[in-house]
Amino acid sequence: MMNKLILFVGICSHVFVLLSGQMYPDTKPNPAWDGTTHVDCKGTPDILSYHFHITYMFKTNQIDEAIQLREKCQEYFTPLIGENPICQGTPHDPSGRFDNGRLCMIYDHNLTNQTLGPFAVGEWSMFVPIHYYSTILPWFLMNRGELSLLVHPNTGCEYEDHGIRAQWSGPSWQMYLDCCTPLTQTVEFGERLGTTRNPICLPKGGICGFGNPKSNGYGPQVVCCSGTSCECPAGENQCVCE
Repeated sequence: MMNKLILFVGICSHVFVLLSGQMYPDTKPNPAWDGTTHVDCKGTPDILSYHFHITYMFKTNQIDEAIQLREKCQEYFTPLIGENPICQGTPHDPSGRFDNGRLCMIYDHNLTNQTLGPFAVGEWSMFVPIHYYSTILPWFLMNRGELSLLVHPNTGCEYEDHGIRAQWSGPSWQMYLDCCTPLTQTVEFGERLGTTRNPICLPKGGICGFGNPKSNGYGPQVVCCSGTSCECPAGENQCVCE
């Protein structure tokens, strides 16, 4: 009887690990951080950026669909992402999940058999600065197919960001928030909105629009910083902050 109990507990523990996934790797504070916790997770903290997650079951057809969608997303947004689509990360956040200063794809785990953080299912994600939100969201809504989309802000309060502040398109999944602490800042130490790491607009020279110049939807798509405007030269397939 005791052997059966031990076996049962062992199986349950193994299943729980599979469901709850791996914890996010620890991130270190911005080197300029003064050691104070500046985010009030009980209030309404600033949104520094967003994560767009595509979630899926570990079944061959859904894995393939998810990988194909990431490739399609990466290709479609190449004009905005640039030649290097992968979030490079920093010494204090090697994963590249936060504070990249640009639109980029997060490559931090194996898509075919590995879960990460609070996700009990497969997922891949994109780092989205706030001034890209209105451009990126419609594409995901219209191209996600049968897969579910989770969009959440990055405020430093991971528990609330993945919970009450999260938005779903498609069926939602149970999130395992035991990797986070309620009402407590757990990331983004020393980060502020409006810096080069978490910008609110595109600087001069940034690509602020792209597409077929003959289409009705062609024009400015991303906000340019004060003192510049999004210019779309006739006959060109890209708009630039000038």
